[in-house]
Amino acid sequence: MTSAVSKRRAQSKYLAFLIPVGAVVAALLIEAIMLVALGANPLEGFRELINGAFGSKDALISTALKATPLLFVGVGITVAFRANVINIGGEGQMVAGGLLATTVALVLRDLSAWIMLPAVLIAGLIGGAIWGAVPGALKAYFGVKGA
Repeated sequence: MTSAVSKRRAQSKYLAFLIPVGAVVAALLIEAIMLVALGANPLEGFRELINGAFGSKDALISTALKATPLLFVGVGITVAFRANVINIGGEGQMVAGGLLATTVALVLRDLSAWIMLPAVLIAGLIGGAIWGAVPGALKAYFGVKGA
C-alpha cells in the first residue's frame, strides 16, 4: 500500500510540472498556427512578443504593472478553488473594486494622503465584495449552481 501511495505522489509531482508546461507549449503552438494562417512569421512574432514584454526597462515596468492585478486575481481564485468554491468573477471584482476606489479618490481629492489611501483601499475592497456578493448570495440563498 505504501508503494502505491509513493508512486502516486511521484506521478503528481510530474503532473504538477508537466501540465503547466504543456499548456504553455500548446498555447505557443496555437499562436504559431494562427500567425502562419495570417501569413506572418511565427518566429518573428515570438521575438516581438518577448521584446514587447521584456525588451527594455519601460517594457518590463509596463508588463509588471499590467500583470500584477491579474496575478492577485489568480491567487484569489486559487484560494477559492482550494475551498471547493468556484469563483469565475475575479476579474469583474477587480474592475468593480477599481471603479469604486477611483470614484472615492476623485470625490475625496482634497484630503490628505493619510486619509485618502485607507479610504481608497477600503472602497476597492467594498466594490469587489459587492460584485462578488451577487453570485454568492444567489448560491447561498437560492441554490444557484455555476455554469
